[in-house]
Amino acid sequence: MSLLQFVVIVAAVVFILFGIDLYKRKKMNALHFIVFFLWWGLVILFALDQHLLNDFGGFFGIARGADLLVYIALIFLFYFYFDLLNKHTKDRFQLTRLISQDAIRKGYLTNQEQIKASGSSDFKDQFVFAIRVYNEEAKIGEVIDEIIANGFSKIVLANDGSTDNTLQIMEKKKRQYPDALIIILSHTINRGWGAANQTGFNFVKKYGDEMKVRWLVTYDADGQMDIKDMDLFIKHIKQDEKLGLDLEDKKPDIYLGSRFVHGAKVDNIPALRKIILSIARVVTKFFYGTNTSDPHNGYRVISLNALRKFTLTADGMHYANELNEQIRGNKMKYTEIPVHIRYTSYSLWKGQKNSNSLRLAMEMIYKKIFFR
Repeated sequence: MSLLQFVVIVAAVVFILFGIDLYKRKKMNALHFIVFFLWWGLVILFALDQHLLNDFGGFFGIARGADLLVYIALIFLFYFYFDLLNKHTKDRFQLTRLISQDAIRKGYLTNQEQIKASGSSDFKDQFVFAIRVYNEEAKIGEVIDEIIANGFSKIVLANDGSTDNTLQIMEKKKRQYPDALIIILSHTINRGWGAANQTGFNFVKKYGDEMKVRWLVTYDADGQMDIKDMDLFIKHIKQDEKLGLDLEDKKPDIYLGSRFVHGAKVDNIPALRKIILSIARVVTKFFYGTNTSDPHNGYRVISLNALRKFTLTADGMHYANELNEQIRGNKMKYTEIPVHIRYTSYSLWKGQKNSNSLRLAMEMIYKKIFFR
């Protein structure tokens, strides 16, 4: 027996012992243990008899048995990689869920009396704005001012672990507008755009009736959305509500903002961003069957009934794909509304980077095919 054979056999035995220990501690399931045990058993067998390894490879039409082991190892490597990635993703989702629940609990306790006292005397009181916020000290104050100045008084701010003065500015605005219902939900650590939306959505799903709201508006904190577009959203909602109860099943559940329908206006959109958004439209149709002109537009008005059908899990921008998938899966009716989006150097710096598009595409493929 050569020194290499001896080292391989000893290493295989050590890994088998590791596998037994992991199985006893329930760190791997029965299937993983069987595959793990058989693999290292074969390594020992082939190390003892190299001719047997070549014969085994020849059965599969491969001249060198060692090459076959490499191919098998690569297959198992990919399998265990995705298995570990799934476990890591689930752990990340669980962490986000706990942080989100804590933010919702504290947010409700802090604002409980104000929530119960909130009214809906004006039509605009039936809308609550959900805004995800991360390090937006330069713009969040202006965004809140703009919303309040246009007659809306209910805002849920999901502060995603901001490290600048964002929280202090939001608290200042809350004191500045004591008659408005401004609720701040703070994550203890940054979790991502999707996680912040998840917190805002879940708060309104749980307490929307107490807040006396019927519609949730998803809105950005970077100033690129135009609050005056809400006039058109409201116009369409009122027109659809005039259809009456006989046409209840035909009324939209969601009003989706779009940069690419007639009447829309977009300031200073980079050419590359426009191309990426066009590709996203095709990919969304292919993967999720949702035929929208602007699937990644964050300006939406969602009915409370429809909102309660959504379940967000993604921490990052993949949440938009989850929404599109669930719109299709729940057979929700939607109407696209032209909106005015204002791209500035600040919003381009703060928003989704073009370089992240490939990462988003890979996450979409992973979630759609491999994640279980």
